[in-house]
Amino acid sequence: MRPNIVIINPDQMRWDYASCYGHPFIATRNLDRLAAMGTRFEFAFTASPMCGPSRTSFLTGQYPIQHGIRQYGGAYDQSKPNALRVLGEAGYVRGIWGKDHCFAGNTIGALYDEGEDICIGVMENHPDYINAWDSTSLAAGSEWNLTQRLTDAGLDFIRRQTEQRAPFFLTLNYQDPHPFFACPEPYSSLFTPAQFSLSPNYRPTPAPGEIRRLTNWRIHSNEVNMPVDALKRAMAIYCGQIRYVDDQVGRVLATLEELRILENTIVLFWSDHGEFIGDFGVTHKLPAFYECLVRVPLVLWDPTGRVQRGVNLDLVELMDGMATVLDLCGLTQPRGSHARSLAAEIRPRRDVYADAGMLVRQPQEPVPGLRIKSAKPPTPFGPGAMLRTHDWKLCIYAEDQGELYNLKVDPFETTNLFHDPDCVGLKTEMMQRLARRMMCGGQMPDELPDVRL
Repeated sequence: MRPNIVIINPDQMRWDYASCYGHPFIATRNLDRLAAMGTRFEFAFTASPMCGPSRTSFLTGQYPIQHGIRQYGGAYDQSKPNALRVLGEAGYVRGIWGKDHCFAGNTIGALYDEGEDICIGVMENHPDYINAWDSTSLAAGSEWNLTQRLTDAGLDFIRRQTEQRAPFFLTLNYQDPHPFFACPEPYSSLFTPAQFSLSPNYRPTPAPGEIRRLTNWRIHSNEVNMPVDALKRAMAIYCGQIRYVDDQVGRVLATLEELRILENTIVLFWSDHGEFIGDFGVTHKLPAFYECLVRVPLVLWDPTGRVQRGVNLDLVELMDGMATVLDLCGLTQPRGSHARSLAAEIRPRRDVYADAGMLVRQPQEPVPGLRIKSAKPPTPFGPGAMLRTHDWKLCIYAEDQGELYNLKVDPFETTNLFHDPDCVGLKTEMMQRLARRMMCGGQMPDELPDVRL
């Protein structure tokens, strides 16, 4: 019998906001336990720092430059090749509770056999949500308090499928810790603003070498006037949201153990992208490629033992996580996938690629009087692409200046070396490599198929 699959997908969770990734006090005990049991990927990167494009890449194995989804919501054609179709054809009962945010139209009854596809955006209508940095405590019965309720339904799905002895695929796609920063008690009181320090890259005004889209977002969101104490309060609530998610991880593991199916169930924890939460003096996200946005948690429990357990230090792309799950189940990748199974004996990636931004020009100057409290237009406008090695990162934008960071000496990306004369040779080499990957639809050119003539 093929293994069961449980995917846990919080939205907008940074890689460094978990204990197992080095956070000093958040105490994500359940995620830590999953990492200790299985494999924690230290250097995992999204294909796009935007929700819809990242999720589409995860389920198709294609980069945004190839699948064409570059905006937030679901727009991918359900009939095109994707992992959910592969699972359905293999006899899996597929369930989703939370946001799909990937496919056009109703997915329940089509790509999922049952579930609840619900997305509440940034909770625009919440009375406490006035500024981009605002945060609050939710009443337990609030319509915006979804995480525990969705888990309840998911656990019921697991129990029913276990009784029926059917292989199942469950994805729990939580809103948390996505803005608006809000969660119920006791999570909203777990942390205090006094516990938090500002990042070394915090700045309320532009620095030399800053890209235009970041400057515009800081002004459009009015975060040039964001009070530091309000930011630290948002950081505290953001941590509370993550602890809320972490407790659901514990509930899932406990249920799998109770039903004695943990040893036949793959568990994959991932986030679609990260969150600024104070880096560079802003919150939310935009189509840029800072570590806080593109580097994400990826933790796998592989009961077969084919994926080496412990800490993996290779460069990994998020889509490789789903490719690995399919491989462990003896299934093939969807047609057109460029993802790589982490259970296969292959050379590690030499670099990772991402691209983002709608194919619309961003404003060349801040729009006078524009005030927005989430990454709405024109924030997602303007395409860009990234190439990252272990030590260096290159970012190119269609109508913005480029970025080059030496991550080994400048992990917080405070000094843009794009125009540094000492980096011309390295920059040229990386630009050529990035261009080659873009020519190949994002995939590594050395993995193009050989054709015998």
